[in-house]
Order: sequence, then structure tokens, then C-alpha cells
Amino acid sequence: MEETAASTENSAAPPAPDAVPAAAPPARSIGERLRAGRERSGLSIPAAAEKLHLDPKVIEALEADRFAEVGASVYVRGHLKRYADFVGEPGAALVSLYTARESRANAPDLTQVPQPERRTDPRLLLRPIVLVGSAAALLTAIWWVLSSSHGTSAAPTRAEVSPVVPGDASPMSPASPVAATPASLNTVAPAATPGPQPEAAAPTPSVEAPAPAPAAKPVAGRETRLQLELTSESWVEIYDSSGKQLFYDIASAGSVQSVGGRGPLRVFLGNPSAVSVQVDGQPRAIPQESITGEGARFVVNSSGSLSRARK
Repeated sequence: MEETAASTENSAAPPAPDAVPAAAPPARSIGERLRAGRERSGLSIPAAAEKLHLDPKVIEALEADRFAEVGASVYVRGHLKRYADFVGEPGAALVSLYTARESRANAPDLTQVPQPERRTDPRLLLRPIVLVGSAAALLTAIWWVLSSSHGTSAAPTRAEVSPVVPGDASPMSPASPVAATPASLNTVAPAATPGPQPEAAAPTPSVEAPAPAPAAKPVAGRETRLQLELTSESWVEIYDSSGKQLFYDIASAGSVQSVGGRGPLRVFLGNPSAVSVQVDGQPRAIPQESITGEGARFVVNSSGSLSRARK
């Protein structure tokens, strides 16, 4: 009996609940990874900004995932890669995450596109009626033409004129229904004399318009050769006088970038302290007034001199 009661209690006991697996830690955002890398390096935001020659507000915006405050997408990618590599995070991987995030944010929501309301055009209902009426009118016209052609009598033929024999009947005799006289039978109408025909007007000779003179080709300016030597990584943008991009990328440390274009050339350097400039083989110093917290913006004139760029 005791064994039976024990087995009954064991069968009535509720099963132990399954162990709940521990929740996976949430994935960190781009800004959290950047902030963690800076804290591992033992740097404050002002110290990191001074090392990278950036405005501290740019560092704060990157660590808070407020990328719109940094500027255009190309500037965000440049600053993000530089800052990530500086604090020990994979810059290329974080740039890929940012690009994927921007693609999802800019994708259009096709479900929100308004659909036009479909309405029945009343003219579509009148079209069959118009076609039937036109066909009936056409058939009525054909029937009227055919019936008129059958009901019209043939045109009368020219009456034959019997010659009048002298002595058989008088000109006014009842046997002669038509009083014909020899003068009326033998008279022939004179032929119409053609009058003088007007002379045709002489054709006016056409005068061809003179061909337009070819437009003068613009004279292109002198080509300027620009060479940049980098001791550290820097974002570089170079444009010619027409606005064409000659260079638009991150230049690696220890590289030498050479471009040529029609001057004046417009240049932007994200890290000007790490770049030395040569124009047509001559070294040039970057103007100090062109250097700001974001970098340096200057113009390479056609004469080879450097000056601050106007925004």
C-alpha cells in the first residue's frame, strides 16, 4: 500500500519546468562600438578629436549614431572609417553596416503609394451606341442610292427629223410635226476663235541662305600637375576648373597621389598635417587660413600658388 501511494504521488507531481535559455546579448550599434573602442584606448572625446584633427561634435555624433549631423553620406563614410581604425574597430566593416542601414532607410514603401480611384468613363458607354447609329445611317444611305438609280427612267433619245420633200406637204402641214426650214438645217455654228493666252510668269530664282559661320572653340587653360605625399591616412578630394572629380577617396599612409587637370584646382584634405603638396614639381605650403576643424580647403591657381578656397 505504501509503494502504491508513493507511485501515485510521483505520477501526480507536476513535471519540472524546462530551463529557460539565457537571452543573447543585444547587438551593439555602430556608435556603441566606437565609444567602447575609445574607452578601451583611454581617450576622452576632446583628446580623440585633437588626435584626428576633427571637431568634437563630429565624434559625439558618430558615437550617438546621429550620422545626419556629420553631413553627406560620403563624409560620414570617411570620418567613420578613420575613427573606427583609430580606436581599434574594423573600419571597413562599420562602413558596410552604415551603408546597409542607409539603404534600408532610403528604400521606398510601395504600400504607401496612393492608388488612383477607378471610375467608369461615361463616354465608353456611348461608343457602342454611336457605332450602331453610324452603321444604320450608312445602310440607309446605300439603300436610298440604289432605289433612286432603279426608279430613274432612261434619258430620251434624239428625235429623228424627217426630210421635207417639196410638193408633198407644206411646211405647215399636219404631217410635219416640226416646221424645219432649209436655212435652219444647213446653218453651221462658227467655231470659236481662240483668244490670246496669257503668258506664264517666269519662275523666280531661289536664293540660298548663307551657311552659319562655325562657332569658335573655347581655348582650354593650362594643365596643372598636383602631387600629394601622405605620412598618415587622409580623406582627399580634388576637382578641376569644370567641376570634374580628379580624386575622391581615402588616401592611405605612405602613398603618393599624382593628378593633372585644367586649373585652377579645388582641393580638400581631411588630415592636412599629414600631407605635403607639390605643384608642377615645386613644393608648396598649405595656407594656414584654409585649415579648419574639418580639414583644409584651398585652391591651386594656374600660376602654381595656393590660396584659401571660398565656400
